[in-house]
Amino acid sequence: MKTRIFIGSSSEGLKVANHVKNYLSQDFECYIWNDTTFKYNNSFLDTLLKEASLFDFGVLIATKDDYSVSRNKPFEVPRDNILFEFGLFLGRLGPSRAFVMQEDGAKLPSDLLGISIPSFNIQSGLSKSKSLNQNLQKIKDTIHEKNRLGELGLLPSTALAIGYFFNFIKIATETLLLKAEFHIEGQRFSNFELNIVMPKDLDADIKKRSVIYFRQNNLKQIQLPCANRNFPIYVTYNKEDSNKLSLYDMPTTLAGIDKCIDLYLKKGHIGKSSEQELLEERELRNFRTTLSSLIANDAFCKDIVKIIDE
Repeated sequence: MKTRIFIGSSSEGLKVANHVKNYLSQDFECYIWNDTTFKYNNSFLDTLLKEASLFDFGVLIATKDDYSVSRNKPFEVPRDNILFEFGLFLGRLGPSRAFVMQEDGAKLPSDLLGISIPSFNIQSGLSKSKSLNQNLQKIKDTIHEKNRLGELGLLPSTALAIGYFFNFIKIATETLLLKAEFHIEGQRFSNFELNIVMPKDLDADIKKRSVIYFRQNNLKQIQLPCANRNFPIYVTYNKEDSNKLSLYDMPTTLAGIDKCIDLYLKKGHIGKSSEQELLEERELRNFRTTLSSLIANDAFCKDIVKIIDE
């Protein structure tokens, strides 16, 4: 599940856009606006509104392609659609996930004054533009940093991950470590690991899928007695090493993401569209990122909780 980046430019700025794509594609999955983004029988506005929700980041290239007169002074400016798309991605993804790259001398709206905007000069050629490549590296670093964080977004993956952590993982982990030992089928355990099994997609009912996974891996269900409630959880252990107990859970709360995506896309068909699959990938990735961050910052959890793949 690579981070997906939309790169927008004018027709005249395609060379710069392709350079940006080649630079960022080393780490991310990048698409330029002419990479089959706009489809037949769909308006440009409807397509942009939907596409902005399918990408993790947007990079807009503001090259000097038009002229404008402001207060009787002529200026070189980017195309109107670039500014419109930048505003669209700002609104959809937030200011930390939408970037505009300004060619030296291209006048931008005064609303952007005071904001640090990466600029570049390509008079000496794309391959020799230090300013362009230096700013692309900064954008790449920013994206990597954002990918390590869980952020609230359009769909509920962040909230679901926080709820799952505090309502189950944190409680279960504290119970295991504070109780110090468990007895199951006459065996004593004082060493624990809690494995969170992440589904690879949302193609089936998560609750039924979790049951199938646990059965296929010969896991036994027990009740974990926590404060105020018991949790059904699956376990396995090595009879030759009776000290270690491995516990497993699959976050069935993820089923809520699937339903929210259906509502958001106003789904009126059976099967999954490419847009639905991309949204599911993005939300699964963000759920995992948020959960990993919460686990890493909890003194109890970071030692015994692991996220594994289905």
